[in-house]
Amino acid sequence: MDFRRQFFNQMCELAEKDKDVILLTGDLGYSFCEEYAHKFPKQFINCGCIEQSMVGIAAGMVLGGKKPYVYSGTIFLLMRAYEQVRDDVAYNNLNVKLIGTGASQFLGFTHNLQGNENEQDLLKNLPNIKSFYPQNEEDLRLALLSFGPAFIRI
Repeated sequence: MDFRRQFFNQMCELAEKDKDVILLTGDLGYSFCEEYAHKFPKQFINCGCIEQSMVGIAAGMVLGGKKPYVYSGTIFLLMRAYEQVRDDVAYNNLNVKLIGTGASQFLGFTHNLQGNENEQDLLKNLPNIKSFYPQNEEDLRLALLSFGPAFIRI
């Protein structure tokens, strides 16, 4: 099930209640993130195609008291930025939420995990990170509200 619309609706609710909630995107989410970006311009950062830096920025935000949610394609969060997820977020047990999309859709060889690559294998050796695969809106809400580092596939 595609939870992108529900994700952005729930992010709007979180941002409304808490000014420390920050949504970072890797230059995607259009047709979904416009409402959030319009309502909360000081709580939205389009980092562009710099996934490694985006994860590092999120880690730094936690140390500054913010609550970052990093939204990007699963392959970019867990393959391109793996070292930053491991070193910056997992080892330091930081409250960064990594929201991965596109894992259930074929978007081309460069935009999907291939063959025996899957996010469970990439995540299993990382300390402290919880993995969430929501099946309904309540599962998604609980994952977003969890404390500590997390990967949430929507």
